[in-house]
Amino acid sequence: MKTLLFSLFFSSIMLLSQAQQRQMRLPGLQDTLLHKNYRPQSIFKVTQTRILKAKYPAIDMHMHAPPTGNLDSIAIVQLKNMDEAGIQKTILFCGIGKAFDKLAAVYGKYPDRFDLWCGLDLTDYDKSGFGPSTIAELERCVKLGAKGVGEIHDKGMGLPGSPGMHIDDPRMDPILAKLADLKLPINLHIGDPRWMYEPMDEHNDLLFESYYYRLDNQKDILVLTEITTTLERAVKKHPQNTFIVCHFMNQTYDLDQLGRILDKYPNLYSDVSQREAYVAAIPRFAKQFMEKYADRLLYGTDQGYSLSMYRNTFHIWETLDEHFYAWDVSNTPWSLSGLGLSDGTLKKLYRENALRILKK
Repeated sequence: MKTLLFSLFFSSIMLLSQAQQRQMRLPGLQDTLLHKNYRPQSIFKVTQTRILKAKYPAIDMHMHAPPTGNLDSIAIVQLKNMDEAGIQKTILFCGIGKAFDKLAAVYGKYPDRFDLWCGLDLTDYDKSGFGPSTIAELERCVKLGAKGVGEIHDKGMGLPGSPGMHIDDPRMDPILAKLADLKLPINLHIGDPRWMYEPMDEHNDLLFESYYYRLDNQKDILVLTEITTTLERAVKKHPQNTFIVCHFMNQTYDLDQLGRILDKYPNLYSDVSQREAYVAAIPRFAKQFMEKYADRLLYGTDQGYSLSMYRNTFHIWETLDEHFYAWDVSNTPWSLSGLGLSDGTLKKLYRENALRILKK
């Protein structure tokens, strides 16, 4: 009888799925290790190339100015790191009002190394007569050295300080027209990565990063496809403007969609900032895309100004290395692989496309 019972028990265990068997095991590391503390290190014996400096003098089209601290000291460190990493110039997003004035007083000392871009004051967007004060502040910033506008966010709730008003809103038309008159490009953050809109469950393969930026629990917002449509309408309506969508337009999950939109609108560019870890998960497909649209992509970082951050981007864009991590600068839990972009694409990505925009 005991033999029969043991045989039946063993047979039932064999019928259980591996997942069910794991659940029956005694508690161990898998029950106590927090995902935020999980930092695997690759043991593959494969090539790992250390790139200290960009292959061509680069223009970083996406960095935010420091909000606090000793700006003069910070600027000196930034310049030192830029020199060591081969960054010729950095575009700094500096906001509006007193914040812009304070930053312009420091970074304006280095016009060959920093370009300052201002924000948009959308106060009173819901009142009659909206627009002239926004344009007046824009023109004031230009007199202090502003060379563009950005980064302007719309993650589905509306533009900063103007809930429900999106970039295609008729109230934005005179403001965009003024940008065209002043030949100022505008950098727009449209939506967020697709994973942030997905259910926060076991099927979300960017779950722990997505949870921090989740949008699935937000009511009455435009989802990624809808907010992308508002951008398209604005770009189509204002062909004289130069639009830059940052972060691959948050289309890294569907680069073909970004390609279709770039094909439609010659006045649209995309920066690649803060999404290199995403495309490093699909290096062959992403390389094909970036080589095809090499004339429309701009190098950017959006991750501070540390040397390790710069060098991780070079590692991804320039090498064919596989299965490496960059825990010190990346929140993305996937292992990374290099795209090994061609020299021609690297020249355009790092500098030539940016120069074409900035010279306008």
